[in-house]
Amino acid sequence: MSDLFTSSKPAAALAGARALTRSTGWLGFVLGMVMAAALAVIISVQLYQDRAAARDHAQEAAVNLTGAIARDISRHIDLFRFVLSSLRDTVTSPDFQQVPEHLRDMVLFSHTAAPKALGVLFVTDANGIIEAESGGNDVRGQSRAWRPYFAYHRDHDDPAMLITGPLISATTKDPVIVLSMRLNRPDGSFRGVVVASMLLTYFDGLLTDLQLDEGSALTLFLDQGIILARQPADPLAIGRDLRQDPHLQAIVGEPLAVYEEPGALDDTRLVVSTAVAGSTMRVSLAQSLDLVYGHWRRKAWTIGLTSALLISGIITLISLLHRESRQRLRVQLALGDANARLERMATTDPLTGIANRRMFDDMLRREQARVTRMPHDAAILMIDIDLFKSFNDTYGHGAGDATLRSVALAITRAVARGGDLAARIGGEEFAVLLTQTDLTGARAVADRIRETVAALGIRHSGSPHGHVTVSIGLASTGVGPVPASFEVILDSADEALYTAKKNGRDRVEIASPSMVAA
Repeated sequence: MSDLFTSSKPAAALAGARALTRSTGWLGFVLGMVMAAALAVIISVQLYQDRAAARDHAQEAAVNLTGAIARDISRHIDLFRFVLSSLRDTVTSPDFQQVPEHLRDMVLFSHTAAPKALGVLFVTDANGIIEAESGGNDVRGQSRAWRPYFAYHRDHDDPAMLITGPLISATTKDPVIVLSMRLNRPDGSFRGVVVASMLLTYFDGLLTDLQLDEGSALTLFLDQGIILARQPADPLAIGRDLRQDPHLQAIVGEPLAVYEEPGALDDTRLVVSTAVAGSTMRVSLAQSLDLVYGHWRRKAWTIGLTSALLISGIITLISLLHRESRQRLRVQLALGDANARLERMATTDPLTGIANRRMFDDMLRREQARVTRMPHDAAILMIDIDLFKSFNDTYGHGAGDATLRSVALAITRAVARGGDLAARIGGEEFAVLLTQTDLTGARAVADRIRETVAALGIRHSGSPHGHVTVSIGLASTGVGPVPASFEVILDSADEALYTAKKNGRDRVEIASPSMVAA
C-alpha cells in the first residue's frame, strides 16, 4: 500500500505539470493572440489614417495647382475683358464719332495694352463687316457675320463678355478662342461687336512646363466640357466635347469640385476641378488613386513586415510557416509580374506602345506555319510616313515622336480585328499582318489607314499635301496548293511601298502577281 501511494506522487506531479503546462500554453496562446490582435488593430487604424492622409495631401496639392492655374488664366481673361470694355466705351463714345476716319485706328489701338496671348483685335459694324483692326492684318472690310459669336450678340442684348471656341482664326489660321462684346447705339439697338482672339498656345505654354506625376492629366475645359488644352499633350483631344459627361454636368456652377471617376484598367481617378473666375472655363486635374496610394502602400508593407516579425515571437510555428508560405507566394507573384514585364518590353515598341519588329517576325513565322497547314488568304501592309526626315528637320524630334505615336494609334484603330497585328519595324516604317484576309479586304484596310492618317491633319509644310501622309505597299499570299512564302510576301510589299513612294506618295500600291511570283 505504501509503495502504491509513494509511486502515485510523481505521477500526480507529472500530470499536474502537464496540466499546468497545457493551461499555461493555452493561456500564453490566448494572451499572444490578444496581443497580436490588439497590435493588428492599432497598426490597421494607423495605416487607415495614413491612407486618408495620402488622399488628403494629393487633393490639397491638386487644389493648390488648379487654383494657381485658374488664377493666372483669370487675370489674363480680366485683361482681355478690360481691353474689350475700353474699346467698347471708346467706339460708343459720341466724341469718337468726331474723330476723322483715318485716325480712328490710332485712337482705338495705340494706347491699348496688348495681352501676350492676343491674336487679333477688331471691331465690326452691325452687318459683321470689320471696320477697324489693330494688327495690320489687312482684314478691314471682311465679314465675320458667319461666326457664332456675331449671331449671339446680334440676337441677345447681353453686355457681358462671351467666350467661344476653340476654332481656327480666319485671320492668322492659328487655333484660338474668341472673346467678344456687343456694341450698342445710343438708342440701345445693335451696332456691332468688338472681338479679340486668344491664342491656344498660351494655354499650352501654361501647362507644358508643369511636371505631373505618372498617370495624371491636367485639362482646361470651356463651357464645362469642350477641351482647350491638356497636359500630357494630346492634339486629338483639343476641341472634344464632353458636356454630356455626367460628372461634368454635376459640377456646373461649382467654384471647386472634388470627385472620383473610373479610369483605365479598373483604376479610379481623383479629380479636382476649379472654375476660372470671370469665365466659363474650368481647370481639372485627374490623378490615379493607385499612384496616390503608392507611397502609403510601401509604408504599409514596411510596417506590416515589422509587425509580422514581432507577432512571430508570440504565435505558433504554424503561423510562422503560414507566413513564410505567403511570402513565397508573393515572391512567385512578383517574379511572374517581372517576367511578364520583361516579355512586354521585349515585344513592344517603347515609343508608340505597339508591337516591335521582333513581335512582328514571330507572328509572321506563326502565320506561315498556319498557312502551310491549312492554306488561306493573308496579307502584309508595309507603311511609311512620307518625307518624315523633312518633318523632323522642320519641327524637331519631339514633334516627330508625337507624330509617330499618332500614326501608330491611327493604324491600330484601322486594324480592328483581334487576329491582325500592327507593328513599328523601323524609324518611320510600320507593318501590318492581316490574317484570313483576301486582297479586296486588305486593300480596304490599307485605304482606311491612309485616310485615317490624313484625317489627323498633322501640319507638314515640307509635304506637297500640306499635312502628314503615308504610303502603303500591299502584298497577299493568295490561296493555292503551294502558299507563297511570307518572306517573299514581305519583300513584295516592300517593293510595292517603294512603287507608292515613286508614284507620288500618299497612296496604296498592290504588289503585282508577277512581282510575288518572282
